[in-house]
Amino acid sequence: MKLSQARRDFYRKKAKLEGYKSRAAYKLIELVKKYGLIKAGDHVIDFGCAPGGWLQVASKYVGADGKVFGFDLKSVSISLSNVLTYVLDITSPDALNFVKERLLREADVVLSDLSPNISGIWEVDHAKQIDLTLKVVEMIPHILKPGGNCLLKVFQGPNLDTVRKALNMMFEKVYLTKPSASRKESSELYFVCLSYFG
Repeated sequence: MKLSQARRDFYRKKAKLEGYKSRAAYKLIELVKKYGLIKAGDHVIDFGCAPGGWLQVASKYVGADGKVFGFDLKSVSISLSNVLTYVLDITSPDALNFVKERLLREADVVLSDLSPNISGIWEVDHAKQIDLTLKVVEMIPHILKPGGNCLLKVFQGPNLDTVRKALNMMFEKVYLTKPSASRKESSELYFVCLSYFG
């Protein structure tokens, strides 16, 4: 068994054991621990929240005084008192209004783990994924409070710089990272963005 495969199985088993809906939960745990992305009492938005691993993690970090709002094309059933989930196509013209109407106030944190349906044609998948991420970036000024944090998944490739440039203008600190729970061979990376200028 290849090392990357062994590691994938390790996180899959760990998720099953610890009751997380996906091994992606460990990507968020690692990044929250490293960068202090989410705090108790925060309001968090999670785009591309299915199957719900990140919702579970965010729910623990925000605690009883916080709220987590999950949006995805698929409906997600999760019974946590501080989590609300909605079906949303982020490419729809009304997406921003839909999100704003669901929020109780501006969010402290925006998470995005969005991914297109993978075609296997790398250039196409990369372009589509970056487009989805840019939809979130466009929403940030309307949904994130000044000083807020953001975590965005991106696929590696030539369009990455478009996202980086936009984020550098919006946040005090921007890091590009790959958590250990990500598969070695996967082209996914994460932008960790701290302290939104507003």
